[in-house]
Amino acid sequence: MTKILIIEDEDMLRGEVSEWLTFEGYEVFSAKDGVAGLECAFRDLPDLIVCDIMMPHLDGYGVLLEMRSNPGTAAIPFIFMTAKVTTEDIRRGMVLGADDYLTKPFERLDLLQAIQTRLAKKIMLERNHQYDVKQLQTALEQEHEQRLLKAKMVAMFSHDFRNPLASILSSISLVRDYAERMDEQRRLAHLNRAEASVHQLIQMLDDILVVSQMEIGSLNFKPESLNIEEFLQRIVENFQTLHGETHPLVFESRFNDTTMADPRLLRQITTNLISNAIKYSPKASEVRVSLDHRNAQVVLTVQDHGIGIPEADLPRLFTAFQRASNVLEVSGTGLGLAIVKQAVDLHGGTIHLESQVGVGTTVTVHIPTG
Repeated sequence: MTKILIIEDEDMLRGEVSEWLTFEGYEVFSAKDGVAGLECAFRDLPDLIVCDIMMPHLDGYGVLLEMRSNPGTAAIPFIFMTAKVTTEDIRRGMVLGADDYLTKPFERLDLLQAIQTRLAKKIMLERNHQYDVKQLQTALEQEHEQRLLKAKMVAMFSHDFRNPLASILSSISLVRDYAERMDEQRRLAHLNRAEASVHQLIQMLDDILVVSQMEIGSLNFKPESLNIEEFLQRIVENFQTLHGETHPLVFESRFNDTTMADPRLLRQITTNLISNAIKYSPKASEVRVSLDHRNAQVVLTVQDHGIGIPEADLPRLFTAFQRASNVLEVSGTGLGLAIVKQAVDLHGGTIHLESQVGVGTTVTVHIPTG
């Protein structure tokens, strides 16, 4: 059932709109101010938000910026309803990322039409992205020109760049426009989120470079002395900053020593495994990352409680552009595990994947310490 969040400080209007939408078959949540609305949005992850602008504690612009600064909520369609109808007000909302505007008073049909339009557009964008992915897979299977494959791959990465960029811009706007209303901890949280998003973009760019080097056989192994515990801790903290509100991450380590490893390849291994665990897990489910040392090997394990992988799909998942048959509704390129396998092989290590549909997936990587 489609979930809609109503954020409105007028009790009568909030109740009336909620009643309209409930009657239409939507699952409706409501909040009486911006702060309560944010809590509800992060907790329930609605499919669409209808929000007033003028509210106590935190106005609608602030709510919108918070939504757009968080990767887990950045793509949620957002409709303003307000009595403010100046061109400047409308332009400001659109610049911040609002999808539509409803001017009070409005009719029930106006609201329903706006909601249906935005939900339809969201579905269309998701379908278009999936179409791009399928087109790339088809091109690979038919051995089309390499130029076409690379163009499609760039198109998919460009799509995935948008959420981190939106997070950076919204976090900066929040700190700039609402700094006086925030305590130091909250300001730092937004700056940390922007920084973590920058690291995410850098990682995406490195993914593209790694894939190119894999294609021409020039991906090199450059080991150096590395404290793997500290290295992995920083990576997990970046993911926690970006996704902690929707996916709790737990890091456990029983190995605090240096060993020879390639930091770039180790980052590829860890970030791709954690990204997959988050992507294919339901909201609020825990992702566990553990580090151990057994039989002269570093053992890295990433465990999730996600959708799992059908047994028939397991043998081909380490091949580029191959994805499990049950992930059609989740966007992705099918490159992550291929990159991980190549990086593990260059370390002289092994990778083992265990999965059960509806239960979750555990990936274990062994890398020699010698």
